[in-house]
Amino acid sequence: MKKLNIWTLFFLLTSLSCNSLAGKYNQILNIGDTLPSFTDLPSIDNSTLSSADIDEEVVVLVMLANHCPWVKGMDQDLVKLVDSFKGRSVKVVGFGVNLREDDRLEAMKTHAKTVGYNFSYIFDETQKLGRDLGATRTPEYFVFDKDRKLTYMGLLYNSPAKMNKDGSIRHINGEPSEFYASDAINTTLAGRSVLIAETRAHGCSAKYE
Repeated sequence: MKKLNIWTLFFLLTSLSCNSLAGKYNQILNIGDTLPSFTDLPSIDNSTLSSADIDEEVVVLVMLANHCPWVKGMDQDLVKLVDSFKGRSVKVVGFGVNLREDDRLEAMKTHAKTVGYNFSYIFDETQKLGRDLGATRTPEYFVFDKDRKLTYMGLLYNSPAKMNKDGSIRHINGEPSEFYASDAINTTLAGRSVLIAETRAHGCSAKYE
């Protein structure tokens, strides 16, 4: 009996230790973790992008999926977010990992042109970037500082938006009043700790193989 209790305690402590390495809503990353590296991922502009190519002080990764109504619902707000940091040292990179045809690179090119995406948009067929980030939803935001440490992950704002079948957009909690990603970017640029560093992402499930 004594031996059983010792092993039970061991596995309990091991489990708690592993869980402490992850965030509140993310099973892989925690605030302060390092940006996962990626190499030569194809972009909608027919170039490739590697994490080592990015020189800006702040990097924002956003997992997207063209087909997702929650992505379509916040598309224009993402475009506005990028515009709001124009001229500042911020690099926004959208990325897709879903392997369904309407989420692959050629469809990404069409979607980006239609919506007016003003940021890099890359595709990872291996799905490694999404897995390394612990990303599970589209859209899902990740903000990294000049040392490439994670400062924020989760929602764009506190009222996720969904595009309805008729093309109208509905915010599930009314008009947004807390702008988590924008606040995190500004705070990170200023070199301060982000007050709300993690929120639960809301949207379509990532389609990992």
